Amino acid sequence: MLQGKNPILGIILLFFFSLPSFAQNASNILEGTVRDIKGKPIELATVSLNNVIGSHTDRNGHYKLTRLKEGTYQYRVSFVGYETVTGTVHIQSSKTRLDVTLKELSLNLKNVTVTARQEQMGSKSLIGEDAIRHVQPKSLNDLLQLVPGNLIENPNLNNLGQAHIREIEDDDNNALGTLVVVDGTPLSNESNLQVVSPSKFGANSGMQSDGMSEQTTAGRGVDLRTVSAGNIESMEVIRGIPSVEYGNLTSGVVVVKTKAGHTPWEAKFQTDPNSKQVFAGKGFNLKRGGAANFSVDWSQSWADTRKHYMGYDRITASAGYSAQFGPLSFNVKGAFYSNVNNRKDDPQFEEQQIHYKNTNVGGRLSVNGRYKPAGGFLSSLDYNLSAQMSRTVDSHDNWVNNPDGLVTTAREPGVHVAQIRNVGYTSAYRIEGIPVNLYAQAVANKYLQISENDYANLKLGAEYTYDANRGEGFTYDENNPPQAQGAQTLRPRSYKDIPAQSTLSGFASSRLRKGLGSMGLMLEAGVRVSNMFVDRKQSGGISHFLVAEPRVNATLNLLDSRNNPVFDLLALTGGFGISNKMPTLMYLYPDYAYFDNASLSKYGTETKDRLGLITTDVVKNTANPDLRPARSTKWEAGLSFRINRIKGFATFFHESHRHELGFTSQLIWQNYDKYTVPATATDPVFDAASGDVTYRVDGTEHTALRTKTTEMYTWSRAANSTTTHKHGIEYGLDFGEIKPLHTSLNISGAWFHIKRKNENMPLNYIYSSFDYVGVLPSGGGNLRDRFNSTFRLITHIPAIKMVFTTSVQVVWYESTQTIYEDENGNSRYYLKSYEDKDYLVVDPMGYYDKQGHYTAWSPADADDADKSRIMYRTQPYLYEKDVIKPWALLSFRFTKEIGRVAELSVIANNFTNTKKWHTNPHSLAKTQLYPDMYFGAELKLKL
Repeated sequence: MLQGKNPILGIILLFFFSLPSFAQNASNILEGTVRDIKGKPIELATVSLNNVIGSHTDRNGHYKLTRLKEGTYQYRVSFVGYETVTGTVHIQSSKTRLDVTLKELSLNLKNVTVTARQEQMGSKSLIGEDAIRHVQPKSLNDLLQLVPGNLIENPNLNNLGQAHIREIEDDDNNALGTLVVVDGTPLSNESNLQVVSPSKFGANSGMQSDGMSEQTTAGRGVDLRTVSAGNIESMEVIRGIPSVEYGNLTSGVVVVKTKAGHTPWEAKFQTDPNSKQVFAGKGFNLKRGGAANFSVDWSQSWADTRKHYMGYDRITASAGYSAQFGPLSFNVKGAFYSNVNNRKDDPQFEEQQIHYKNTNVGGRLSVNGRYKPAGGFLSSLDYNLSAQMSRTVDSHDNWVNNPDGLVTTAREPGVHVAQIRNVGYTSAYRIEGIPVNLYAQAVANKYLQISENDYANLKLGAEYTYDANRGEGFTYDENNPPQAQGAQTLRPRSYKDIPAQSTLSGFASSRLRKGLGSMGLMLEAGVRVSNMFVDRKQSGGISHFLVAEPRVNATLNLLDSRNNPVFDLLALTGGFGISNKMPTLMYLYPDYAYFDNASLSKYGTETKDRLGLITTDVVKNTANPDLRPARSTKWEAGLSFRINRIKGFATFFHESHRHELGFTSQLIWQNYDKYTVPATATDPVFDAASGDVTYRVDGTEHTALRTKTTEMYTWSRAANSTTTHKHGIEYGLDFGEIKPLHTSLNISGAWFHIKRKNENMPLNYIYSSFDYVGVLPSGGGNLRDRFNSTFRLITHIPAIKMVFTTSVQVVWYESTQTIYEDENGNSRYYLKSYEDKDYLVVDPMGYYDKQGHYTAWSPADADDADKSRIMYRTQPYLYEKDVIKPWALLSFRFTKEIGRVAELSVIANNFTNTKKWHTNPHSLAKTQLYPDMYFGAELKLKL
């Protein structure tokens, strides 16, 4: 079924095909040389016109752009480690020359940007080299605090690095729906299967609260800690509607560009009370043209030096080669990452005889570039090929003090003879995953200069992805199984038996710049169609997912210095887009659900007098045939302006995320026999044909009494579990520099309103032998609001090569409320008294009994002593809104260049050491508001 039908799709297609397709007499040339201030040519600098037409310089710093039509173009020249130069060039003859001189980035330059620059169309935050080195990031996650609405946090490598966009608190679906692209390659987490059993524990890799499940990212986004922050040239965060070139996402996009080309030797040393990091990198120009880069870093971090099991050790390395071969640009990049010292030990764990270990080793290899034909219809052809593979092993062993008593390895339903285990034992399990990802994309570009100032760029692309897992999977000694805790138990499972998934996508888009009298319109519109191929047999009947995703972004420049005396710029922006996140392998292909009920456990001092019987039931159709992609619909509208040195923006957004992925409980009825055998009996024997158990007492044979037993249990099935609705306002205001003080004031922040509700009807399960299981209505969830501002006073003194930022982060308002609503937003709960106490209750939609019959709920059921227990009952205070009073956090960052070879940076968060907790007046639960006081420093050497 096609997902994403929308009338706007037709509008986009009409717009795309109605653009001019006439042949142009475009034979003009723009060429020149890019040099540094010493006159030395810069190889592999990027020269682009209108952010569309582009080329790289050769070993002599020379570039050449051909097949240009007469007109006015905006040019941009950039290279890693140098200040970007922009301007306007007018092409009016067969050959126009433009030579550019780039200045090396330094704090003695007049313009140094240490915050995120905002691009309104698409709601993008652009984070450059100056901002990156000022933040002193340990991972990509640290850079996200520059995005409007995000809070200042202490750099941390101990927790999983997850990218969250337009969120108040961490959310797995938001992270899963955030696409992370490094050097044109999307990082994949689609085949992450580091879980014990999806049908029992969902996305958890551990069965206990010992921290093991916090080491892996199954069902979440990629771990940003696997990408070194030391080798980043720039990062772009797309919060709004991305181009159709990006797919398989719902939240947004994080685009990372690593360094390429000639760079000096660079060494960095970072330290703080709980961590240390060392980085080294260098880029070489090669004698025959092109450049090679390499970098390596090592990090070690402990959240608490007394608890090394909560620490994280990492090593990363990267290498690259870039060259320009006539019309072909060619880039090869490889990356490696590994955690080291990965055993999680602690004296407390030793007492509990618990040990676990996480090993994560992986790498990426990508080849990408652009081909510019000398003639023909196409302007250029972009290509990107990549492969990713990792090996993750989670090992866990612990002492099982209270075993279930009986152990079976049965894989089929029926009554089976079981091993009796009535004494403690050591159990160990291992999860080995080897995710593999292959990616290929080709994009054809056609540039059309419509008039002197107007142009369009058409794109037509195709993309293919392949994801599989070749690991041994979940394994353990079946004679010593992990503690099962109940009837549902575990079985080993190989990941090699799980089908691979592949997706084929195509997209078309156009970017149009059109003058409208004294105004100007920039419009980008496109559509993306993707089809993911699924194994019908193992997915419950699903053969594919087909989705269509139309997206539009537009900017209308209303005023500029040419048509009014006040505004240098006043522009309106807006956008609409649909995107989808495909289910991962974990959701598509769950394991079987096994239920083992003890039918007989007869223990004797002699082997012949022992007999254990287990009745096994197997749910094989655990896949969800109704599973569908998570779907996001966004629209936004904004305003941006610039008056002299003052500039600002405000964007209102609305997002609807439906069918988010998760798990829901399913009910199963267990009908089995229990055998009664006296403790003094001897020689018990099970006859599989008749199902009888015979035994002897005083030499006489007897047949055991069989008692029919019915119990109800639950298991977990992958499902589209939640819906999230968001709206809010993001804003920013830059007052420019107050020259006598060398200081500028920058304000950014956001108001977020997020409502997240359950899409499914949950079960109210009491215990296995209870007579009823309630089926509750959907609509349970929470409502969150937050309004915050970050004031940054940025003092930059070029004469002494220093920049100093003082930040005041104010959370003006924050609230949290538990909700239970119907489709119209009306509360489902009501007040009811039980035993002289008031409760808020929600009536079930109905209930199941032990015979499997479903009965719709009636008001009279609330007065039944047993049935009333399956009503959802809570204390009234749990639905009260919890409002946090305003609070402010102080922090500063300092960066100082020391000569030409050294740079010192210092960071301090909450340097006033403010300690404040918020107490919920209703539940009395406490929440820490301020991060712990933090000081860190970085020394960088350049040779």
